Amino acid sequence: MIVPMIKYDLLLYHQDTVRFLERLQSLGVVDVRRSSRPVDAHSGSLLEEINRYNAAYKLLRKVKTDDAEPDDTQHDYPSHLLQRTEELWVEHTQLNEQRAKLMLEIGVSRPWGNWGTEPVDHLKKMNITPHFYIAPEKIYTTKSEEWEQEHVVKVINRENGKIYFTVLEVQGEPYSFPLSEVRLPVASVTILENELDSIAHRQENILHKLAKYALQKERLATYRNELFEKLDLYLAAQGAQPEVANTLSVLTAFVPEPQNKEVLDFLEQEQIVYLQDKATIKDNPPIKLKNNKYSRLFEPVGDMFMPPKYDELDVTAHFSPFYMLFFGFCLGDMGYGITFILLGTIAKFFLPKMKSILSLVQFLGVGSVVMPLLTGTFFGMKLGELFHIEGVFFDDMQLFWSAIVFGALHIIFAKLVRAFDAMKRYGFQHGLAPLGWTLVLIGAGLVAAREFLSLPVPSIVITIVLCLGVALFLFFTSTSKNIFARIGVGFAALYDVVGIFGDLLSYIRLFGLATAGGILGFVVNTMGTMMFNLPCIGYVLGGLILLFGHIGVMALSSIGAFVHPMRLTFVEFYKHVGFEGGGRPYKPLTKKSLN
Repeated sequence: MIVPMIKYDLLLYHQDTVRFLERLQSLGVVDVRRSSRPVDAHSGSLLEEINRYNAAYKLLRKVKTDDAEPDDTQHDYPSHLLQRTEELWVEHTQLNEQRAKLMLEIGVSRPWGNWGTEPVDHLKKMNITPHFYIAPEKIYTTKSEEWEQEHVVKVINRENGKIYFTVLEVQGEPYSFPLSEVRLPVASVTILENELDSIAHRQENILHKLAKYALQKERLATYRNELFEKLDLYLAAQGAQPEVANTLSVLTAFVPEPQNKEVLDFLEQEQIVYLQDKATIKDNPPIKLKNNKYSRLFEPVGDMFMPPKYDELDVTAHFSPFYMLFFGFCLGDMGYGITFILLGTIAKFFLPKMKSILSLVQFLGVGSVVMPLLTGTFFGMKLGELFHIEGVFFDDMQLFWSAIVFGALHIIFAKLVRAFDAMKRYGFQHGLAPLGWTLVLIGAGLVAAREFLSLPVPSIVITIVLCLGVALFLFFTSTSKNIFARIGVGFAALYDVVGIFGDLLSYIRLFGLATAGGILGFVVNTMGTMMFNLPCIGYVLGGLILLFGHIGVMALSSIGAFVHPMRLTFVEFYKHVGFEGGGRPYKPLTKKSLN
């Protein structure tokens, strides 16, 4: 199947692009297409406005709206909503700064209790000036009696091993004290805490108002998108102006849907503008395939042709079993198949990075063991002749017809896949024409089975199958409402019979390659055994001929067994399954491993 993609449109200034892409690289899942556009005063103004709407939208998304009620004063324009949101948030930010300063002042004021400017002013009216000091508890304990004999000392607080105290000075009398005086806080802790509560209350009111605005946040997003489209259109129109010095990087990024949350969390932390939507065929998204463990091994084979389009069926899982069997048919020797399995298994221990390719080699080896069972060929030897077994293995004529039968099954299966895929994607009637061709092919097969194999197939069954098949492709090759147009297109489609007959003949190559491989193996065996009759070096020379001869035949046969099933897949199967292709492969931005 094709993994659904999420499309992102990203806008950022050119000088920020490299830094952004380097961080994006670390995710390793984003396929990026990049272009540069010129920026002038108008586009810069639009971009600034987009950033404002985007920032406000992100802000309101974070505001909790559980207990919010709709705003009674609905804003007529998104600009009004934007302005009020920005004003409230600026006020909230300023209150946060005041709150931070108050917290520091409270920390300083708390040890002094309610001492502040008011008590000090009251004492000064009485011609008494208080001085404030902080001393370690040990020093104060040692000096307190001495200080109290000379001055009026009042302990205000004891906290964390320190003594906070005041010394009163009577105006007109000489005054000196051995410690450095500290500045008393501008207000008492009670006043500061009351002011902090007031700020918290004001912030709560602001968040309550923002929660009401958050219920309308989609209006901001909608208008932001409209501005984004205006900017994109303007940049496209102005793109040929070379005199503009500044540029924007316009990034179109595609992310597989399962990894979208990871990318979305990343973008939320970035101060850039982005739009997100599900990708469609018009966006030309990259193609990432998701198949089971077996079918995934054959994806490199399909990639040799081209990936499917974003909106069509991934046929990897459908052609993979046939490709494996056709490879074995063409290789035509069980001994070579066993060799493939052993080579793939042993190589996995030495080449772990090529595990998927070697697993494919193993499965191709399995196909090369199964299919040569038809003829019983083992390293060029005919097991039927070697063990005098008759009537078990196919002769050349039977092998010829088996290639035709496999071809017919291949085409019928492709037609069925096309029929059910069309029904699923476009509607029931769109799959009836390929289903009709399937019935025609089955009917033709039943005729051949009755004539050449003498199978007792009733004529009524053949007639029903053929007539139903012809009716389906005759009336449903076109889905036009005009019945005469449908019939006309259906009659024109009868010409496809010639094409299907030609496609069936293409499968004769399976027979030709299987026979050629068997003959070459037989020649190698004959030459090797002839050398055995030579004195002294006969067995050594014969053994070398057998070893290198079969290696050469296996290598030569493997080339044909690899190429020709691929040709049958890309031409015959793809044509009848309705495969168009044309997608571009998924190539995420990743950091290359140094290992």
